[in-house]
Amino acid sequence: MARPIPDKTETSDTPAGTGPLDLPVETLRGVGSRHAENLRRLDITRVRDFLEHYPIRYVDRREIVPMGELPIRLAMPEERPVATVLGTVVGARVAGKPARFRRGFAAQRLEVTLRDDSGSAAVVFFGGGWRRDHFKDGAVILASGPLGAFRGRPQFQNPDYEILDHEEQAAFHTGRLFPVYPLTRGLTQRQLRGWAAAALSQHVKHGCETLPQELRTRYKLAPLHAAYSGIHFPRSGEERREAVRRLAFDELFFDQLFMGAIRRRREHGRLGRPCATDGPLLRRIRAGLPFTLTGDQQGALGEILGDLASGPPMNRLLQGDVGSGKTVVALLAAAAAADSGVQTAFMAPTEILAEQHFRTLTGLAGPFGVDVRLLTGSTKTKARREILTAIRSGFCPLVVGTHALFQPDVAFHDLGLVVVDEQHRFGVLQRLALWEKGVDPGRGNTTPHVLVMSATPIPRSLALSRYGDLDLSIIRERPAGRGKIVTRVTEESKRDAVYGYLAERLREGRQAYIIYPLVEESEKSELRAATTMAKQLARNPELEDHVVALLHGQMKPEEKDRVMRSFRDGEVGVLVATTVIEVGIDVPNASFLVIEHPERYGLSQLHQLRGRIGRGRHTSYCVLVAGLDLDAETRTRLEQFAAIDDGFELARLDLQLRGQGDVAGTRQSGRPAYKLADPLRDETMLLEVRARAREALDAGAFDGQLGPEWEPLRRKLKRHLEEAGALTDVG
Repeated sequence: MARPIPDKTETSDTPAGTGPLDLPVETLRGVGSRHAENLRRLDITRVRDFLEHYPIRYVDRREIVPMGELPIRLAMPEERPVATVLGTVVGARVAGKPARFRRGFAAQRLEVTLRDDSGSAAVVFFGGGWRRDHFKDGAVILASGPLGAFRGRPQFQNPDYEILDHEEQAAFHTGRLFPVYPLTRGLTQRQLRGWAAAALSQHVKHGCETLPQELRTRYKLAPLHAAYSGIHFPRSGEERREAVRRLAFDELFFDQLFMGAIRRRREHGRLGRPCATDGPLLRRIRAGLPFTLTGDQQGALGEILGDLASGPPMNRLLQGDVGSGKTVVALLAAAAAADSGVQTAFMAPTEILAEQHFRTLTGLAGPFGVDVRLLTGSTKTKARREILTAIRSGFCPLVVGTHALFQPDVAFHDLGLVVVDEQHRFGVLQRLALWEKGVDPGRGNTTPHVLVMSATPIPRSLALSRYGDLDLSIIRERPAGRGKIVTRVTEESKRDAVYGYLAERLREGRQAYIIYPLVEESEKSELRAATTMAKQLARNPELEDHVVALLHGQMKPEEKDRVMRSFRDGEVGVLVATTVIEVGIDVPNASFLVIEHPERYGLSQLHQLRGRIGRGRHTSYCVLVAGLDLDAETRTRLEQFAAIDDGFELARLDLQLRGQGDVAGTRQSGRPAYKLADPLRDETMLLEVRARAREALDAGAFDGQLGPEWEPLRRKLKRHLEEAGALTDVG
C-alpha cells in the first residue's frame, strides 16, 4: 500500500494538461477493471480524480488506548469519548434472527471481542452480520469510534476499523488523523486511502501547480501539492484548515473565471440599445407614482439606468424581498426604453402573475399614454392578432406575457429590454428565445438589455456565486404604507381559537389563506390535507357566511386561474391551498395567513408564504399551527422565524440550519461544482476572488499576455467552456 507523500515546501510549476494525472485509474497499482467500474460510481475515472475525492470526516488515530484503560461508564451518545484501540480478534458471533422479508445477515448484529495485553473490549455492528468473515480469530484489528459501555464492559458500536496484515502496519495506520471517504459497494476505506496516497505521489512526481505565484503569495496560500496532502492525510487540524482554504480558493476563483468568460462571450462585440435615462416619459411616470420610492428602489434604479446608458448590454439580477417593489423599478426601466424608441417584453411564469403585472403596469403607466398589452396562452384569436400587429408595428412599447411571448409568430419592431420575473421558473433556452427576438443583424451588433428578477431572497454571497455572470441589485426595504405583519407560533390544541380570530377578520372585510402541506390525506401521514380541510372549513359555523375555496397544484390551469380570480375579486373569503400560492400572488385585502404543520417547511419557504399578506395598509397576522411533539430545535427554528421579518437574514439562517443543498450548486454543464467552498463561510474570500478573476480576464490572462504561469488555468477554462458549449476567445 502506498504511503502518504512526504512534506515538501515547493514543487514544480509545470503546467497541467494531459499527463500522468489524467491517465485512467486502471494505471494505479491494484485498480483493475472491476474496481475501476466501482470507482466510476464515485465519479473517479482518472488518477487526478482521487485528489478531488475529499474525505467527509476523519478518525483521530494519534493515540492508541490500551483496552485496560478504557472507561466503562455509560454516557449519552453525544458525550461519548472517541478512542482508538489495536487488538486481536478472540471471538465473533452473529446474534439475533433474520427479520422476515430482509436479506439474512443484513438484519442481524455482529458481536466481536478484541483483546490486547491489558484487557478486552466489545465491538458491535448492528445490521452487520454480513461482516462476519472479516473478523476471523487471530486477525489484528484497529478500531476507532465513540466509546460506550455495556454490562460493565467497554463497547464500540459500528466503529471505523482496519484489518491489518501485520502488527507493524499499525505504524502506518495510526499516529495521525485518518480520512474517511464516501464509499460505494465493492470498495473499502483501506483501498481508497492507498489509491489516494498513490495519486498524491504522482502529483509530487509530476508537479502541476495551477495558481500563479503572485496569487499564492498575495493570499498566503499553500502550494497545491501541500494542500492535497493536508486534506487527505493531515497531521493536525490546522494543516487541514489551511488545505481547505487553498482548495476552496481554487474552486471560487475558477468558478468566477468561468462565469466571467461566459459573460464576455455573450457580450463580445455586442452593444446594448442605448437608452435615455432622463426622458420625458420616465420623468412623468416617476413623478406620478402614488408613493415615494424607497432608498433601495432608488439605488437599484440608478444601477439599472446606468447599465442602459452604457455600451455593453445589461445583464442584471434584481433581487428583492417579498413585497419590496421590484415591478415598479422594472416599469421605470421600461419607460427609459420607451423614451429611446425601443420596446420592452415583460415575461412572467404564470398567467395569474402576468395578469397581475399587467394591471399594475397599466394602472401606473396607462394614464401617461403607454399602451400596455397582455399576451398569454389564453388570449383569444382575434385579440391575439391585434396584439401581434401592435407589437410588430412598434405601436405597443410594453408587452406583458407568459411563454407566449417567445412563440415563433411573435415579432417585435425593436425589442430593446427583456424583463424576466421569477427567472428561476424559466429555462435558459426559454429566456434566450425571447432575447433573440431583439437581435437584428440589420442594426449591427446591438442586442436587448436583460433584467431578471427574483423574489426568493438569497444571501449576497450565494447570489454572487450562483449568478456570477450577472450584475446584482438588491432591494430589502418594504414600501411605505404597508401594514405590519404579526407572526405567532401556536399548537394544534388552539386551532379553534385561531379560526375564531380568523372569522373576526373576515367580518371586518378582510380575506385569509390557510396553507396545508398535502393535497390529499394519506394513510401513511397524520398531516392535514388541503382537500379534506377545505370541506371541513366550509361546514365550520364560524365561516358559514364566507365562501371557502380550494387551490392546489394538481388542478387544471384554467381551474386554478378561476379560483385565484375569484379570490382576487373578493368573491372568496378563505382560500385553502398548498404552496402553489408561494410566489407572485398579490391580494392587498388578504391579511390573515394560517400555515398548518410549519415544521415541514424551511424558513425561506415560510417567508415566501408569509409574503402573501402584509400587502395592504391593514395589520396582517401569520399564525403557525405546529404539529404535535416538536423537538426543541424545530420549535426554536419556528420561533426565530416569528421574530425575524428580513428575508435575507432568514435565508442565511435557513442555509446554516438546513445546509446549502443545491442553492449554490452548479447544474450547468461544464461548470465546476463546489466541493469545499462555502459562499456563506467564505464570503470575504468570494468578494476578493471575484475582483481578482475580473482583473485577470481584463488583463488578458487567457490570451497569453500574463505569462506561462496562467497556462494551466487557461487550458482548464477552455476545457470547461467546451463542455458547456460556450466557446470563447480563450485559446
